[in-house]
Amino acid sequence: MKLRSGLVTAILLWQVLISIGCSKPQPPVDQSSDQTISVSDDDAIMNAAIAKARSTLPDFWQVFEKPQKSESNFALKVKITDGQEVEHFWAIDIERKDGKILGTINNDPEMVHNVKTGQRITIGEADISDWLYMRDGKMVGNFTLRALFDKMPKNEVEKMKKILADP
Repeated sequence: MKLRSGLVTAILLWQVLISIGCSKPQPPVDQSSDQTISVSDDDAIMNAAIAKARSTLPDFWQVFEKPQKSESNFALKVKITDGQEVEHFWAIDIERKDGKILGTINNDPEMVHNVKTGQRITIGEADISDWLYMRDGKMVGNFTLRALFDKMPKNEVEKMKKILADP
């Protein structure tokens, strides 16, 4: 999701999400398949989705700290600011150590220039706008994706709902 001059742009997961449930661990986002949908920064549905993700972040951390065998591919959506530009990225390879949260940027920047794909960053908890992980081949979280269902083609929504643990 990206935020710029009144627009929130959400990076969607199309074909890649279907492969996440495979036995081989896959990153939850692949920038090569990004699709973009713009919504205003005062979009009530998107803002509610971000609020829900933030309010349930303790649930994410609880599972992250003690994952079951079937739980993997943990990712955080993180706000990155570069001057006046703000862009949201999925971060993978999440770590919590020494009181810090670390992750690796997993999509190409379009508006900010202070990060790049593959870069390891320190993540401020206040900058987390969403989270996800896989459980038994189904996606848990990713509330910002769900907020875009009314803006997506119906066939893509159906594909996404099939991989969501709680559509």
